[in-house]
Amino acid sequence: MKKVFYVYISLMMCMFASCQKDEDVAPEPQPEPEPEKPVIKYAEYETTDDYVDLGVGNFMIATKNLGAKRPEDTGDFFAWGETEPKEVYSWETYKLRASNLYYRDNEFLQAQDDAATVILGKGWRLPTVEEVKLLADSYTTDEACCRMRPTVRNGVFGFMLIGRNGNSVFFPSTGRMQGSELITWDNDTKMWCKDCAKSRDLEVFTIDQLGVTTYYSVDRSEGLPIRPVKERASADTVFLKLNVLDRNIAEAQIMLNTLNPAEYSAESYQTLDSNWQRAVAMRSYAVENDGQKKYDYVDLINKVNKALQDSIDHASHFLALAMFELSPLPKASDIKAVDLGLSVRWASANIGARTETEFGYFIAWGELGPKQTRYDWEHYKFCKEVYEGDRDYSKFSKYVTDSKWGEVDGKTRLDLEDDAAHEFMGGDWRMPTPDEFQELVDNCSFENVTLNGKTVMKATGPNGNYIYFPHTGSTEVMDEIYCWTTDMVPGANQRAICYSIQSFWGEAYKTWEDRYAGLTIRAVCP
Repeated sequence: MKKVFYVYISLMMCMFASCQKDEDVAPEPQPEPEPEKPVIKYAEYETTDDYVDLGVGNFMIATKNLGAKRPEDTGDFFAWGETEPKEVYSWETYKLRASNLYYRDNEFLQAQDDAATVILGKGWRLPTVEEVKLLADSYTTDEACCRMRPTVRNGVFGFMLIGRNGNSVFFPSTGRMQGSELITWDNDTKMWCKDCAKSRDLEVFTIDQLGVTTYYSVDRSEGLPIRPVKERASADTVFLKLNVLDRNIAEAQIMLNTLNPAEYSAESYQTLDSNWQRAVAMRSYAVENDGQKKYDYVDLINKVNKALQDSIDHASHFLALAMFELSPLPKASDIKAVDLGLSVRWASANIGARTETEFGYFIAWGELGPKQTRYDWEHYKFCKEVYEGDRDYSKFSKYVTDSKWGEVDGKTRLDLEDDAAHEFMGGDWRMPTPDEFQELVDNCSFENVTLNGKTVMKATGPNGNYIYFPHTGSTEVMDEIYCWTTDMVPGANQRAICYSIQSFWGEAYKTWEDRYAGLTIRAVCP
């Protein structure tokens, strides 16, 4: 009887359990869904075959002059406010000579008289003086900014302007038109701005070996080229821009993987390698710290951190400079030793040049190559300290004969380890002494000649052989040819002896420059 009762109870419990609804059973806990990640988006500096964004101001600059088919071409010349080139550029042929329109009533050139707007269409125009000043690299710090470097591109001498974001654009040396004559002796390029003035003379966009300036006044009736600009499109949301950095990293990596370091100056190759490593590290840091992974700050997602963008541009800028200034060592086939009938043989071209008409490198006295920073005491290799209150004088770590200038070592002539000619050429090549350069001056005749379309100075020795000096100037002075010698100026520890060859009179003489100045170097050998 008990057994039957227990069976009955068991059946009742099973029936009760089977009558319960599914919803009465507590569900197993489920994990919370992960928040949806925002789409990571990066922007680009807009760059085309027609214009380049250099990362300054709110404008982009054309890749070639108005009327040019390629960046190396001069393009057309225009009088200011005229929209067509012509044969004679003078006040008598100037379209606006009888009008007071641009003397009194306007701040800028009007659209109908802006050749860039008329020829290229709406959106294009001449740059303003203030925009040009944003491109200038004079008196800047080492932070990324636009930097200018003289260079030769496809056989044309000109100036490469490397933007603060690492983009670059080329300007050919053009000269200017006066009457029907092309004036080219400046070795520079001058281009119109759209700013008006109260006189006939205007402030113009100028690039020369000293950098980018607007200090030169030109009569508005003269003929100058035009480099158009267009305003950058504004966006409601600004995204982090990595494309120029990525491009420069890829180009530098190819160079480092394919070039033979032994064929380049050690300093320039190491600079490229270190800047590439910094750029790679900056790229990784930027992706990790641009706010796109901070999901709790929704308003910041995909929006750029200006300080971070500046750091990206800084890394890209100096990597671009390092690639541009990678210095190939001249090969035996590039530079010849020419016997002029003197005590030493002279190199056929400047250090860093492959042909007689190329400028080569501008190098401070005792340094071994060109540099990315300014040529001044603060950035000079042997400058140990800049005197407070007088930035023209310094204390030095080497080549000191007076305790006023540092610890005396008595050296007045460069050691071979500080001789850029020996660094680049090797063997018995070195910089000339003052006596050897004076021998060249005393025994050679000098004349301006045209070689491969360029005006150069020809120095003919007593045996009839000759060499050429391109009209280089220096990083301090434009109108003459300057070359370093091995010696300091006696009694003046801050100065070294150089020789100047005047391009107009065909004369050469001994002079001096501050040791920090960038001058060309012509090597000699026994």
